[in-house]
Amino acid sequence: MPREATRTLKLTNRSVEAAEPAERRYRINDTDQRGFYLAVQPSGKKSFGVRYVTTEGKNSEKHLGDFPGLLPAKARELAAQMRSEVKAAKIDPAEEARKARQDGTDRRKRTFMALAEAYLQDMEARGKKRPATVAKERQHIGKHLMPLLGSQSVETITGVEIAKALAKVRTEASKRGKTGNSAANDCLKYARQVLKYGQKLGWLPKSSHPWEDVEKYEERPRERVATEAELKALWSRWEARKNRPDPRGWHSAAALQFALLTLQRGEEVVSLPWSEVDLEARVWTIPGERKKEGRTAVVPLSEEAVAILRAAQERDPDAPGPFVGRRLKAETEANSLKRGSLTQAFERDCEALKIEDLTPHDLRRTGRTIITNPERLGFGPHVGEAVISHAIGDTLTRTYDRNSYLLDKRRALEAWAREVGRIVSGNRPAAENSVVPLRHA
Repeated sequence: MPREATRTLKLTNRSVEAAEPAERRYRINDTDQRGFYLAVQPSGKKSFGVRYVTTEGKNSEKHLGDFPGLLPAKARELAAQMRSEVKAAKIDPAEEARKARQDGTDRRKRTFMALAEAYLQDMEARGKKRPATVAKERQHIGKHLMPLLGSQSVETITGVEIAKALAKVRTEASKRGKTGNSAANDCLKYARQVLKYGQKLGWLPKSSHPWEDVEKYEERPRERVATEAELKALWSRWEARKNRPDPRGWHSAAALQFALLTLQRGEEVVSLPWSEVDLEARVWTIPGERKKEGRTAVVPLSEEAVAILRAAQERDPDAPGPFVGRRLKAETEANSLKRGSLTQAFERDCEALKIEDLTPHDLRRTGRTIITNPERLGFGPHVGEAVISHAIGDTLTRTYDRNSYLLDKRRALEAWAREVGRIVSGNRPAAENSVVPLRHA
């Protein structure tokens, strides 16, 4: 590349105006200020710059501005000031400008979407949260927060924008006959976790707390329990779906029946692998990493629950678990039901039966209530808590009482299965120890 032509001249308004463009870019060095120059482009564009030597001995230069927006006298002052700063503060203005441009580019890349993905990947890598918990957070963030905040720089997110996203969650929930307060509060919690992670990464200053002004919605503890008529209608619908010629739907119906009989969480049921089940001993051992409580739980299985598992085994002996949905492309692969799919199936069932404001989790509350109701099954509260895998007593009690209450839980769940059978058959309360068998497809 040809060396740039240079000239020497005192840079004044008149001399700069008189500088004519040439075939190649050339430079006019100022006679009064060392390092100060005018660059003239073939297009006629004229700009001022300053050359200097960094503390490392490297020749560098910085663009000061274009003529006539910047005049020679002011440009000369800037050049003198910059050379003094380089010498005194040992800085490189050109490098500082490059870093500033890079920082600006990085900030534009620091979107809520990028931060949320980094946060979720970190949670997965560290294993601090159960896979089901991370999956739930990913689903909520993707569905409710990404549409409004995803492409936005995290530095510009305000509490007002977070509040708008939560209001939209409530609006969507109201279309399904729910308040949406719980879902909105979950999203607020996830947004806070993501943004706090941004502070940890340095994407947000420690003093930035856009979520602090966002108030949680009021949540009242749910008290909804299913009536006997609702349980009978649901069970009958599940049986009908299992008996359809079209095999689709069998797994969701069977999983909902199994969840009702065992009173375990939906996500634990749908992802149940055969390795956790001992059909001969009639127990289901859920490892701590799959439990919300973080503790291993042993769930006794009633004959009715075992019958559902055996039916699933007969349908597909090679499946990794009893509640496997539609096959993937590879014939040997199968995918488990998702927790969301089970909820959607349950919502469709309730809609068809005109059952309002009932969730799969309410079935756990229903069973727990009936098991400990003195006028129904009459088991002690500690047995009811043990059945649904809740911690029993205070910290001191849990430290010294390591009982699994397996025998009590088996009696309770067998009694509950009989009660479900009575409800489904429409009979009056059966005599003690009598069994009303449930029909299974």
